[in-house]
Amino acid sequence: MMKENFRISHSLAQTIVDAAKEVVGKDINFIQLDGKIIASTDPSRIGSFHEAAFQVKEKRTVVEVSENNTFKGTKKGINYPVMIDQQLLGIIGISGDPEECKSLGFLLTKITEVLIKEQTIADKVYSLDELRSSIVRMLIFEDEKNNASMRDYLQQLQYELEEVAFVSVIHIHGLNNPSSLPVNMHDILLKQGIKLFTYLFPNQYAIIVNESQYETTVQILKTYFDSMQISCSIGIGSISTLEELATSYKHAKFALKYALAKQVRVCEYTKLDLEMIMGNIDPHIRNDYALKLVGKLSEAERTLLHTYYKYNLSLKETAAELFIHKNTLQYRLDKIAEKTKVNPREYHDSVKLYIALLLQTL
Repeated sequence: MMKENFRISHSLAQTIVDAAKEVVGKDINFIQLDGKIIASTDPSRIGSFHEAAFQVKEKRTVVEVSENNTFKGTKKGINYPVMIDQQLLGIIGISGDPEECKSLGFLLTKITEVLIKEQTIADKVYSLDELRSSIVRMLIFEDEKNNASMRDYLQQLQYELEEVAFVSVIHIHGLNNPSSLPVNMHDILLKQGIKLFTYLFPNQYAIIVNESQYETTVQILKTYFDSMQISCSIGIGSISTLEELATSYKHAKFALKYALAKQVRVCEYTKLDLEMIMGNIDPHIRNDYALKLVGKLSEAERTLLHTYYKYNLSLKETAAELFIHKNTLQYRLDKIAEKTKVNPREYHDSVKLYIALLLQTL
């Protein structure tokens, strides 16, 4: 049974909507019982009021919204009550055409149910795996941490967690459930000395490691998975106190997003500088700027520019990488300058194009 005062934290709600969007492919909102959207895959809606949530709360049933603003603060879509053990915990909604969204409703509610039940496992712990998962979820999701429970769990695990640590998120490519892995992630992590980890639906693992093991762990993550032929991308969060590991988790997800966009194995949040600043720019402003600068370019032209910047504007090395003559490269750069009205061969213009390309990956 779920404890009566259980509530969905902002971090857990955001994890739910992010996981759901990855599966159903549409924007998802999680709404508190007071009508406030506390998590969304559309950042502009977080904190806004959602009147249809009250209809769901009163009726304890699904509410469809056929037109934008039928209710205050709503868009077209379907909203579902989040019920666990007959307790209403919140409302989750899919944005889009209601008819199109209906077929996704069952999947959405099941994803939500799985993630919430995994979070509440701390109330009923039997195994070491459940202990380690509870500790991780307590540190990265819960707004109010039960330090007494955590100390007890750590003692049972015989693990000494330092006052300063960091979170990393491992994203397994092509994984829909843990049983489909060609190798056992549980055994791999333990073998590498990583004692605190949890599976995050549908294809990620979150790990917590002491600050003293930062460099060693980064090296393991960079090399070991390659040796095991496991296809994955990894985001490494900032080093934080235990009270701030939810922030480290957020940073790890940001770094992972960059790693996925750049198709690199590992990205460390502490190594991001310009990307970190631009990641905090309003998404609409980012998109407008990128569209204005590089929106007219073809995929091949954007790839050319990425390669050009990879080799620090070297015509020789860029041409060699693309298997084209240097004169051909110069011609194509000139064509890009014609299209964008910004010359990639001039320093200041080149910076503008680089930023536009970078904004597209955030």
